[in-house]
Amino acid sequence: MRRVLFDTNAVDPLTDAHTYDVTRQAVEAGSLEVLYTHVTIDELAEIPDVDRRQQLLVLLVSIGRIVPTGSTVVDYSRVEFCRVSSDESEAPFEALRSNNLRHTKDALIADTAVFEGCALVTNERRLTNRARARGIEVLTSAELVAQLVSRDCKRPQGGAVN
Repeated sequence: MRRVLFDTNAVDPLTDAHTYDVTRQAVEAGSLEVLYTHVTIDELAEIPDVDRRQQLLVLLVSIGRIVPTGSTVVDYSRVEFCRVSSDESEAPFEALRSNNLRHTKDALIADTAVFEGCALVTNERRLTNRARARGIEVLTSAELVAQLVSRDCKRPQGGAVN
């Protein structure tokens, strides 16, 4: 099973019917597990357009499940949705954050991908660069869908993908 963690900006492409259907079908078939953090939910909840906010939240929650963040950061983390991190994990986390507080939310999401041992799905170039420098597999939303479609095309008729 392919496991991925969605960054907030990776949710928007799910509004495309094809992208959502391919992703949902992979989840339902058991070939994809979509994870997200409270950070993603919090950022989506800040969208001022109520209809858009609701649409994105419903799309994400319908295909994924929430996991605690891989680290804890005071004033950013929700106690019930984070993991206590060790002092040894501080340096790698700071590398993801680029020692810049403005990148804390992105760093929490990327650090969670590390903790969960899964790919990060993001459409943000700077986060992609920082995450890849740490050895995290990163996909754009389009790359994920292309992989899912390709995998589905290789599936034998009536059979499951191994």
